[in-house]
Amino acid sequence: MAFTEPPDPGHARSLAELIAQLRLLKAWAGGPSYAQIAERVNRLWTAAGRPAAERTARTTVADCFKVGRARPNTDLLLAVVEVLHPDPGYVAGWQDVLRVVRGRAEAATFVQAQLGLPEAVPHFTGRRAELARLAAVLAGGQVAAIAGMAGVGKTGLAVQAGHELLRTGRFDNALFVNLRGFHPDPGQPPVDPAAVLDSFLRLLGVPGHAVPADLAGKTRLYQERSAGRRLLVVLDNARGEDQVRPLLGGAVLVTSRMALTGLSGAAHLRLDALSPDEALAYLRRTVGAERVDQAPGVARRITAELGRLPLALTLAALWMTAPAHRSWLLADHLERLEQRRAHLRLDNAVDASISLSYDQLGEPERRALRLLALHPGADLDAYGIAALAGTGLAEATRIADRLVAASLVRRGEGDRFELHDLVRAFGMARAQDEDAPAGRKAALSRLLDYYVFATATAMDHYAPRTRGHRPHVPDPGLPIPPLTGREPAAAWLDAERANLVGAGVHGVASGHAGLLSRLVFRYLQTAGYIREALALHTSAAESADPVARGHALTSLAATHSQVGRYEVATRYAGQALACFRGAGDRSGECRVLGTLGAIASWNGDFLRSAEFLGETLTLARELRDRVAERTALTNLGYVYGRLGWYAEALEIHGKALVIDQETGDLCDTGRTLLNIGDTHLRSGSHEEACAHFRRATAIAERAGDRDLHVEALLCLADASLELGDPGPARTTHECALAIAEELGSLHAAARAHAGLARALTGLGDGERARHHWLAARDHHRELGLPEPAEMTAGIGRSVPAGG
Repeated sequence: MAFTEPPDPGHARSLAELIAQLRLLKAWAGGPSYAQIAERVNRLWTAAGRPAAERTARTTVADCFKVGRARPNTDLLLAVVEVLHPDPGYVAGWQDVLRVVRGRAEAATFVQAQLGLPEAVPHFTGRRAELARLAAVLAGGQVAAIAGMAGVGKTGLAVQAGHELLRTGRFDNALFVNLRGFHPDPGQPPVDPAAVLDSFLRLLGVPGHAVPADLAGKTRLYQERSAGRRLLVVLDNARGEDQVRPLLGGAVLVTSRMALTGLSGAAHLRLDALSPDEALAYLRRTVGAERVDQAPGVARRITAELGRLPLALTLAALWMTAPAHRSWLLADHLERLEQRRAHLRLDNAVDASISLSYDQLGEPERRALRLLALHPGADLDAYGIAALAGTGLAEATRIADRLVAASLVRRGEGDRFELHDLVRAFGMARAQDEDAPAGRKAALSRLLDYYVFATATAMDHYAPRTRGHRPHVPDPGLPIPPLTGREPAAAWLDAERANLVGAGVHGVASGHAGLLSRLVFRYLQTAGYIREALALHTSAAESADPVARGHALTSLAATHSQVGRYEVATRYAGQALACFRGAGDRSGECRVLGTLGAIASWNGDFLRSAEFLGETLTLARELRDRVAERTALTNLGYVYGRLGWYAEALEIHGKALVIDQETGDLCDTGRTLLNIGDTHLRSGSHEEACAHFRRATAIAERAGDRDLHVEALLCLADASLELGDPGPARTTHECALAIAEELGSLHAAARAHAGLARALTGLGDGERARHHWLAARDHHRELGLPEPAEMTAGIGRSVPAGG
């Protein structure tokens, strides 16, 4: 097949389709080999002044043409396009499409699941046969799928069925998630099932660092954690079977506008509009039996005009019972509905009913609804509404209450507000008609300013020691929540996490992405939110500002190294170093050199790590950055200890301890004491090690730092074993295990179980030792860690004869 024109990337709607276009471009360019393309890219980069360390290889180029990769190497992919067709306009077109496609893929990772069901729909009417069938299927631990048109009441029926099953005691709890299968905003695509599993696992008590990175691992762990639980799972608004399949297992209730006939073994329920009698009964309950019974024929015509759709009936009933309309006859309401047909966009019944509710609102509420429809996240609180609308908190709260009362906005847990997809579509259409583009842009800018400033405030309480390494954010003059301690700050960050990532993806051009990426780096890293971190930092790496781009690339490097992708991490860190040096930002250079040292250390290249950390330490001292100096000293001391340079390690840790005492940070002091003790333990000075571990334990207890406490106990117990004291080691490991289990730390629990197995072996209790070896092995498997030879031998050695 011959191509006269290069393929148009604009035809691609997904990353897979874009890769297909790239393959066509390769064929159009004469089918050069991957090695030839790599050679051309390297010549291009060399001419542009890029260092030799960034040269690409044939296999890396080949990866660009593979479908199924979660995140393409944008820089390399665009270089491949340029060498295949060096036309600036054509390459710019690819860059634009790639940004849109990747943004769509990243948005698919944003999800907010909840433990427990939303509130049941008020005045739920009818559907008794459907409820009975769903109860029978779900009580048997099977899958039920409800299909039906928008507004027909699928979610209401699913939630009602769930509440009835919970009341009967058949299930103890429920997981609920909106899969966003048919969202009106193209910026909020269907949710990636891997992101749903990530959220479900956290709700089931799995700590972030213990959640597997791949879909198969998440699915396996989710099935293990949900097995044996009396748990109902509600998957609302599914796009199709592929989105649902990884989430199945046990009793699952799915809703979708599509008939999911490809779900093998599922019971399918097609939901139609309410029957004429059910719709009339609903009006009697909501509008008033006396009013309806005075003109039942007119009432039936009203329900027919509304398509007997629950959403439309609910909104119309609220309009009909508003104080200003209570004196109207039902015939007046019917005439009003018929008049609405002249300018509709959605389904006639739905648009007419939403219009009735919308028209009865004051302009502040109408404007707020239009702006809420533009919000890039799933839900928001009154502070977010205040930012969008440009009002005070009290006025925003009143507006939210009025919108809830009008059933145009749903109030969820924690006074968070969200829109039904159809109401959002209505609001977006009205915003296009009634609000000037400048006004819409200003509202979103206020919202992003609010998220950035509130995040900066929260992080000052969440991680006060690193405040000086985060960007200064001016107060935009908008109300923010009272974030006056670490716990309220952490709770706010947890609640707004998806919105912050969404705001970052939306705010690349405005600079908000770069700010948010730097601000929440420590929170996303310590809490283990890998997917969110990659999405936010990848967006921020598109920033025009080289310093913002350098920090985003450094954060990407740290995040990839967190999950063992050291080659990718090193590449990003190298790009960040070039950004900082090009911009003359020595503070950023100091940060990325430290990151390169940490990556090399985690990868076992301690000599290379020592080189990077030595540079980091020198630069930190030149900058008089005591926090960066202390971090470099701590990491360098650890590396020296692993190299067997014990005297040098102790000297380095002593210098870090001086800084800890200057700053008065108890927790940092405790961690430095642990490092000193670890060095003594490795060098054979067991008594000296125990003394430092005991001091660290006391500090942890005084500071209330439970992570430090469990680490100190584990170190102390290991030292007791080295001294030949299995009794004290056993007691200390038991204390450490109890704290680790409360914290949900699988790493610490695995170490405690292994330590208990060693102590019990020393005490001659082989049977109980084997129990702890098996528990440690289970944790290693959950974490994706290899099984040490000592563990395998301990399990095998403890097997009774003949077993």
